[in-house]
Amino acid sequence: MSVKTAVSVAIAGVAAGLVARKLVRDKQDSAGDGRHPEGWKAVSVLGDAESFGNGAYPEPLQRLAGALEIRTSPAPADKGFEVHARVRGDADVAAVFGDEDPEQSLRAALRDAKQLVETGEILRSTPRPHGHRTATVFGAVVDKAEAEAKDGGVL
Repeated sequence: MSVKTAVSVAIAGVAAGLVARKLVRDKQDSAGDGRHPEGWKAVSVLGDAESFGNGAYPEPLQRLAGALEIRTSPAPADKGFEVHARVRGDADVAAVFGDEDPEQSLRAALRDAKQLVETGEILRSTPRPHGHRTATVFGAVVDKAEAEAKDGGVL
């Protein structure tokens, strides 16, 4: 493959990635974004609800619990349980969340709590277990997407 062809393919790939990212973000911001009108966020957890109840939440939720309303319910088809959480209306958001976006922090805390209950650890894609890799154009796009995925819940 010639250098011109490789550069053209790289540019086309980056452009396609940027267009896809824009389309996903536009869909998230649309009226049909799946947001609950009362601010609830939920996650299904494969496990026993008793290990999660009575205020004994995993650390990611425990640090935010003072500002949250949290409830559990059975998941459909007896596949574990669902955790529902939202920021309480009377909560001091600035004291609990600081400069972080409460919606993004709650979403990340729910995902991390789910992982802790199901696997015993919070799974990470970085640092990579295979070590450092050579920097490439496509690699930079993937690195940026991974860095932003935790906040937006999309990769």
